[in-house]
Amino acid sequence: MNESYREIVNDSTVALRTLAKLMPQLSSQSTLLELLETINHAFGARLSWITVDDENGLQQIVSAGELTCHSLEVGNFLASTLLQRHHRAWRVIYWKDNMGKHLFSERHPGYTQLQSGVLCKITPHGHLCSGYFFLGFSDPQTPLSVLKDIVVILVEKLKDYFVEIIARERTAIEMQRVVTQYQTLFERAPVLMNSFDRRSRCVLWNAECEKVFGWKMAELNEHADPLALFYPDPEVRRRVRESVNTVPLNDMYEWHPVRRDGAQLTILWSNILLPDGSILNIGLDITERKRVEKQLEKKATTDDLTGCFNRSAILQQLTTALEVSHGLAAETPFCVVMFDLDFFKQINDQWGHLVGDRALVHFCERIREMTPADAALGRVGGEEFLLLMPGTHSDAALQLSLMLHQTLLTRPLQVGTRALTLSFSAGIVEVMGGGHDTSSLLIRADKALYDAKRAGRGKTIVAVDYL
Repeated sequence: MNESYREIVNDSTVALRTLAKLMPQLSSQSTLLELLETINHAFGARLSWITVDDENGLQQIVSAGELTCHSLEVGNFLASTLLQRHHRAWRVIYWKDNMGKHLFSERHPGYTQLQSGVLCKITPHGHLCSGYFFLGFSDPQTPLSVLKDIVVILVEKLKDYFVEIIARERTAIEMQRVVTQYQTLFERAPVLMNSFDRRSRCVLWNAECEKVFGWKMAELNEHADPLALFYPDPEVRRRVRESVNTVPLNDMYEWHPVRRDGAQLTILWSNILLPDGSILNIGLDITERKRVEKQLEKKATTDDLTGCFNRSAILQQLTTALEVSHGLAAETPFCVVMFDLDFFKQINDQWGHLVGDRALVHFCERIREMTPADAALGRVGGEEFLLLMPGTHSDAALQLSLMLHQTLLTRPLQVGTRALTLSFSAGIVEVMGGGHDTSSLLIRADKALYDAKRAGRGKTIVAVDYL
């Protein structure tokens, strides 16, 4: 045993002086391990440990020193000691020699190296024991009365620290667990999460963002303005920058950023203002959903065979065109053209229905090639089609019809080695001003078409309607 240790354990004055020097070094802001290491150093102990129960009865055991002591060894030692002492009231127990035999198994180095020790109850609330404090030494000692008293004083001074530190460390562990959970959620959730600072630098970019957009955060920040990678249009980028920097949008808002390969995405974004003033952007990639919706919408409004509008869709287009026409000047026209493929029943009978279907497709393709982008073509019957031409006078519609006749002559439908030349009849109604309705226009167009057929087919009849 070194001389300084002998003085501490045998001389109460030296022990109290040591304790006085030690106390300022002990703080509830330290960890339990740091406290125990400080105590070990002050008293020359080889081993110290503490057990503290929280308000839920959960026990934490912390050990420090040159000898390693497992929580299972502490538990077995306490169980044996308490069983031996359960009929006797005690506050502190000391072992003057062979301490290691009580605490460790024969294979443990401490079985022979640890000679003396002191065990003290921790009772912060009334007389209920909430834990134990232990100091162990490598030298045997006959009287440990001074050290025993010092340990009692030490525990009395530190018992509230012990409980506070245990609670704080347990809270820290729980917080770390929560943080880990949220970090896992942040990284793995199929939700876009990111944040940009006021210089538009990306400071948060989860795995889903990397997957959807194709950029890593480090790659983004190599660019002077990362937002320009997603929003090339300066005005759109300005509005996006406001939402992610200064004026968050609480509701979900649809944006159309560009991914790394140039494909345009549809993202629903919401911006959350955090307590530190930063803005967290949370988004859902609905690009695929929008694509499917467009497909379903197209399927609901499109004729499966020809790709034109179906009957209900083209009639809705006609209704919309009339509503627009009512709000325009009286001299702004639009034309309605009703087509009927001539002798279509004979085509089906002589060439077969598959060729008949091809004839309808061929006919529509030639019309679409010749009409402007704002025109709308729809199939209203088996071989009947309706063409809407905004801003078009009847003479222009007639000219288109004549060109279509010529095109069908020069570009017949090829069926193997044979050519099938198509012909049609058409009726044109020019609409100017308001006062028209869908039914009356269809009746007039159908009448003009009937007149064209009666004139020998392959004809186009114009009926101009002024109000």
